Parts: sequence; structure tokens; C-alpha cells
Amino acid sequence: MPILELAGARVEMEGHGGWSDLTLSLEAGEACALIGPNRSGKSLALKLCAGLVTPEQGTARLFGQDLSALDEEEMAELRTRVGTVLQAPGLLSNMTVYNNVALPLRYHRGLSDEEIEPLVMARLEALGVAEFRHRFPAELNQGEARCVAIARALSLDQELLLLDDPLEGLDAISIRRLGELLRTQRQARSLTILATTRRASALLTMVDWLAFMRDGHIHSQGRYAELLASADEAMKDYLQ
Repeated sequence: MPILELAGARVEMEGHGGWSDLTLSLEAGEACALIGPNRSGKSLALKLCAGLVTPEQGTARLFGQDLSALDEEEMAELRTRVGTVLQAPGLLSNMTVYNNVALPLRYHRGLSDEEIEPLVMARLEALGVAEFRHRFPAELNQGEARCVAIARALSLDQELLLLDDPLEGLDAISIRRLGELLRTQRQARSLTILATTRRASALLTMVDWLAFMRDGHIHSQGRYAELLASADEAMKDYLQ
């Protein structure tokens, strides 16, 4: 059974004048990158998978459950299994870096401060942002804020990670650290990943296969070499 499944998910694309029509599935432990131009529907696909947007036709399923059929309590429970980082990191401005990452553990696990600290610091250290533990989000640059948001998205050992343009604002060292963390997490517990990118980047080396999107549709999908071999000129611009 797929961990994630979009089946003919049709949603109006804001500011585009068109409609998405998405069919995609991921098995446990797989990693996929959605790549394509701006306004192609990549971020919308992530929102569908996170249950933030409801398809007007078709279905969006997580862990075998139709998201449109869940009530608020069931959806909240399901979201504890999913880590989501959209283009805006969504950190709480009145909390420090440490407390942003600790919050899910306090709220959903009820752990003591002594139990929480090593878990939080391990995530922050893995992404190179432990030194900012006492800072507030407004004191971080774009890449630092994104790393903190990813640390929070993994704080509950979530089974599915949804990342919108995760390398945006990251320097070379941060990209390497993120790649190492994701590789370690996938080996340890079959973490499933769906991420987006607007251009060829190191993200393409972190995933198993790609899906090229255009005008709200998945135009083609496969491993990098397969896509490149069959790509038209427009697609090659994003793969090379």
C-alpha cells in the first residue's frame, strides 16, 4: 500500500487560470523530487499531500486514508506522522529556535524537559544550527530558518517528509549536512520524502526518482538518467 497517493486530484491553480490533475504514488522509504517551472503545480501537490488543500475531483490519500473523509481530530492525528516545510518555514516568531523544535515533542509526546533536550539538540546539530538555539526566527537568515523548520519537521520521527524547495537559501555545507541527515534517516527507519525544486540541484542526488511537472500535470517521471534521455529541450533546461 502506498504511503502517499494522489489519484486524478484536480484543483484550481490560483493565479494560473488552469487546473491541476495529479496522479502520483510513493511507497514507504521512497524519495521523489518534483521538478519544473514556477506555477507548474509543485507546491500545490505538496499541499494536497499535507491535507492543506482538498481536491475538487479525485482523491488524496495518506497511509491508505482518504484525506477528504477525515474529521478534524483524525486529520490532526495523521499530521503527527507527516513533517511539512513549505516555502515559508512557518516558525513561531515568539519562540526561540530551541522551543520551535521542542514544541511538537511537548505537545504530542508529553516528554519532560530533560528528555526533550537531547532530541532537539541532535536535530539542530545535524543541520548545523545548534548555535542558534536561543535566537528567534527574525534573527535567522533564510537558510538557517529553513534548517530549523526541517529539524522541527523531523522532531517526532515523522514517517513522511514534504519539503518545498528545501535547498533554497542553504550554503554548500548546509546542503551536505541535510543530505547526510536524510540519508541517515532513510536508512534507519524508511523515511519517505516528497520534495520540490525549480532547477537542477543537489536535491536530485538525494532522491530515487523525479517527476517533471508542467501546467499542473506530471509530464513524465522516472530515474534521472531515464528522464534526461527522453527529455525535450524545455525539460533539459531543468535537469542539466
